[in-house]
Amino acid sequence: MPPPPGQDAGPPPPDAPRVLPKGYAFRVRFSRNILVIAGLGFTVVGGILTSVFFFVDKLVALFPLFFFIGGVCMLRLGWKSASSTLRAFRYGLAVKGKIDSITRDHSQSMNGQHPWKLIYHFPIGSHLHEGVLTSFDSTIGRRSSGQHLWVLYVQEDPTQNAVFPPLV
Repeated sequence: MPPPPGQDAGPPPPDAPRVLPKGYAFRVRFSRNILVIAGLGFTVVGGILTSVFFFVDKLVALFPLFFFIGGVCMLRLGWKSASSTLRAFRYGLAVKGKIDSITRDHSQSMNGQHPWKLIYHFPIGSHLHEGVLTSFDSTIGRRSSGQHLWVLYVQEDPTQNAVFPPLV
């Protein structure tokens, strides 16, 4: 693990395609992806209850069906978000960005802890793009507004971006 960051962005990322750090893809897709975790829960529970209630009363089966559909939508959204982050990390172009703000995200929590929300900006041509990273990584709290960092983005779609080195 690298030392706590200073004001410099550090060395530039290696050329694409980049090798993912061990366990990074799993953390991005599953263990630290709240939408995927909740989506799996709603999908499994909603699916079981829908199938049970379907045999009891078809009209009553509509209620858990909404949980199932909501779970599938959450799962899809979380997977899509994780895929775009991994795509940017593996194949993205590197550019220096700057941290705009760092706050705690009180809209969600896991085990009583609130994640950090890091908002950063990075230039592409004459346009300034914004990226948001929500993470439980405690090193984010040591960073400061105005600090430089490396951002990897997909050239065709700059909304698919990731911070380098990875924070999850």
